[in-house]
Amino acid sequence: MLNLPPELSKLSYKDIKPPDHLLGVKMERDGHLNKEFHKEVLLGNINGTEDEKLLITVHKRADLNKDGFLSERELELWIADKVKEHFQKAVKDNFIIFTSLDKNHNGQVSWEEYHTNFMVEQGFNKTYAVNHPENHKHLKRKVKEKILLDKAAWSEAANSDPDALNIDEFLTFRHPEHSHVSLINMVNDIITSLDDDGDEKLTEHEFAEMPDPDETNHSAAEWKQQRIQEFRESIDINRDGKVTREELLMYNDPENPVHSKTEAKKLIRLADTNRDQVLSLQEVLAKKDYFLGSKMVDTARSFHDEF
Repeated sequence: MLNLPPELSKLSYKDIKPPDHLLGVKMERDGHLNKEFHKEVLLGNINGTEDEKLLITVHKRADLNKDGFLSERELELWIADKVKEHFQKAVKDNFIIFTSLDKNHNGQVSWEEYHTNFMVEQGFNKTYAVNHPENHKHLKRKVKEKILLDKAAWSEAANSDPDALNIDEFLTFRHPEHSHVSLINMVNDIITSLDDDGDEKLTEHEFAEMPDPDETNHSAAEWKQQRIQEFRESIDINRDGKVTREELLMYNDPENPVHSKTEAKKLIRLADTNRDQVLSLQEVLAKKDYFLGSKMVDTARSFHDEF
């Protein structure tokens, strides 16, 4: 069952008043940072580009002791808070968007309902959105690609009806990081690629063979040692030297707090050029492209890239 925020838990979807415009609801399924967020966080007359201003603001807010530097613990707490915020907002927004699209209040959103809204969101009028040809012959390539990606994600999320999603499935469609199916598929991929002896479990040696996705600021030996430490401290819960699917599922849960700590360590390792174990604003700005795509700044996009 879907876990709704307290303020929504007692409501029926019929109790939610749809927005004034029933079409054109901003869904942002791809998880990219809402442009309005940039405007909300800019402070005063800070010099720099919009992205730099965003990083300046985040650095200041995450700096709990106001010493001008971000420690690993401060980063960890900030990221954990952003992850929690993302998941709560995703569930709440999904509830409101779903009810706005479910025009006949049957507890399902059809592909036609979703796709019509998408087309209006792209700037087409309602008549064309409802009646446009299925081959999308006159649409720009970028829009066509987005439709194909949405259709593929829709098919992944649909369990009982390929043409309609219930509210839980719609959440999976918009936020695959919420999906148990996506999580299970991720664990299956890990087992398949690393389980050399075919026993459906991983030893620390097998787990340490996982490829480094970043390939930055550490040697192959350092990466392997980090994986072994991660295996022993965070994944092998019963300390039997083997990791089961259940243990991998618990570890890979996006809301597992160990990931905030891991992300904080990674950011320190990446940007801490003077090796003082804290990040100055200058060090963050020097790696701005990386930070802008991290869970420290753009939590939603980071999750969607992973899933």
